[in-house]
Amino acid sequence: MPINSKIPLRLLCGLALAIILDTAVQVSWKAAVLSLPPRPTAWGALAAIFDRPLFLAVALLLGLQLFNWLKVLDHADLSYAQPITSLSYVSVCLCSVFYLNEPIDILQLVGIGFILVGVWFISRTDHVTVVGTEPGA
Repeated sequence: MPINSKIPLRLLCGLALAIILDTAVQVSWKAAVLSLPPRPTAWGALAAIFDRPLFLAVALLLGLQLFNWLKVLDHADLSYAQPITSLSYVSVCLCSVFYLNEPIDILQLVGIGFILVGVWFISRTDHVTVVGTEPGA
């Protein structure tokens, strides 16, 4: 198992941006849903979605997230990048507590701990497959 080869700054920034964008998407989406009237009809909900700028912001953030993810995958293996971006589970949980006033319990904190440990282990591996070690090579 390779020990933490240096992660290029461009990849590090892309992974950080992926976590930030995913957090922004999830928290904004929840805030947008909370702004909908209670129990709207299907047509009422659809009209409200187009009437609220926050839903358009979510769509824009999703587009930015897609573009950033394409760039990240251009510089790293999926098996490396995807687990690293699971840090967004931690940031979404924390933002939900602070911005949406959602409660957090001990099991969630334990889960956050497991995520942090898992990301630490993944970060100790190489971020790209070395040529000649791919399956079938």
